[in-house]
Amino acid sequence: PGPAAFFLPRDHEILTQVVERMVDTGEPGAPAVRETRTIATIDALCARLDPASTAPLPALLRLVEWGPFLFERRLSRFTGLDPAGQDAALRGWMTSGLALRRMGFFALRNLALLGYWSQDETWPLIEYAGPLLRRPRGAA
Repeated sequence: PGPAAFFLPRDHEILTQVVERMVDTGEPGAPAVRETRTIATIDALCARLDPASTAPLPALLRLVEWGPFLFERRLSRFTGLDPAGQDAALRGWMTSGLALRRMGFFALRNLALLGYWSQDETWPLIEYAGPLLRRPRGAA
C-alpha cells in the first residue's frame, strides 16, 4: 500500500492507538504496530472496499477518540489516556448496551487483527512460516 488512501492523516494516530491496544500480546518479541505496515495495510484495504461499507469508519474513529468524554464523562480523549484507560474505554465499546457501539468495536477489532497479523514480522509469534507460494515480484 502507498500513502494514505482512505483515512485522513489526523485519523491515523487514533487508528494506531486503537490497533495498539487491540493487538497487544504482552509478548516481549512482538513487533510494535508502528514498526510494521499495519496502519497502511488497513488504510489501503478500506480504500479498496465498497464505500457504502467503509464510509462510517472515519466518523467511528472520531467517536472513539471523543468516547471517554461523551460516554464516560471523562475530561480526556482516547489518545490522551494511558493504556489502562484506553483498554477501559474500548471495553466500554465492546460491552455497551448500544448495539451500534458494539458493532463499531468489532469492526475496528477485525480491521486491527487483519492489519496486524497480516504483517510478515508478526508471523513468528504464531509460528506461521508464511505462504506456501511466494509472492510475485513487486507485490506488496
